[in-house]
Amino acid sequence: MYFLVGAVFFIWLTLFYQEKQRNLLVNFFDIGQGDAIFVEAPGGNQILIDGGPGDRVLAKLGEELPFWDRSLDLLVLTHPHADHLDGLLEVLKRYKVGMVVETGDEYDTPEYQEWRNLLREKNIPVVLARFGQEISLGGGVRLDIFYPFRDYQGVLLKNPHEANIVSRLSYGRDSFLFTGDGEKATEYEMLFIARAGTYGNFLNLSSDVLKVGHHGSKTSSSEDFARAVGPNLAVISAGKDNSYGHPHQATLDTLAKLNIPVSRTDEKGDIKIESDGEKWWFK
Repeated sequence: MYFLVGAVFFIWLTLFYQEKQRNLLVNFFDIGQGDAIFVEAPGGNQILIDGGPGDRVLAKLGEELPFWDRSLDLLVLTHPHADHLDGLLEVLKRYKVGMVVETGDEYDTPEYQEWRNLLREKNIPVVLARFGQEISLGGGVRLDIFYPFRDYQGVLLKNPHEANIVSRLSYGRDSFLFTGDGEKATEYEMLFIARAGTYGNFLNLSSDVLKVGHHGSKTSSSEDFARAVGPNLAVISAGKDNSYGHPHQATLDTLAKLNIPVSRTDEKGDIKIESDGEKWWFK
């Protein structure tokens, strides 16, 4: 009797969970002063782009995933600064991870060395991000790598933002541009390639939702770039009352000038968007 009741409950829970997999889910976690973006494709594949500072991302994943789901298909580390990396260390320790995408540049911190050690110990496949890569997430969802343009494996950079991964998620007519901490120099490189049309229409910056670069810092979000993306929504991931003054007023002014609505994690908490491939909406 008890077994039967439990089995029925499990089946109902599984069906309920599958029901919500019909659409693409993109959740910009309110992770404090950092980035962490959870993506779930209609087929159920799950990815995490950055992990924010500390271990707060574990609680966020616990809210998003059912208790039996302790795996993620893909982790993307845009660059090895602590406010993007540290949470991923905790994820590697507690979840089964199918694959990692990073740039492979060098960064001399204990946390980054721990990251390398964990990847080796758990024998997790690592793909080095390069412009032109396409990653299928199933169900018609695709992640295209737009940046970096060159090989940074083993390169020691003074500023890891130089090798920051920029990617574009697409599902039907809807698209999301994830910029990490990409700065204006990166934006102008992408603009140059996009306008030159060297690679056809692959580098199509136009997107419905823009994750604003570097938490809204004035070092990112040039007017030319924001205009080229032309989003219907700009999402800023920043910690409440953070010491950096993010988002910077200059960035907010640029977005306001272009009539781009802004939603901020420091004001709204988690920003959860769902798409059916034809339209997107806040969940």
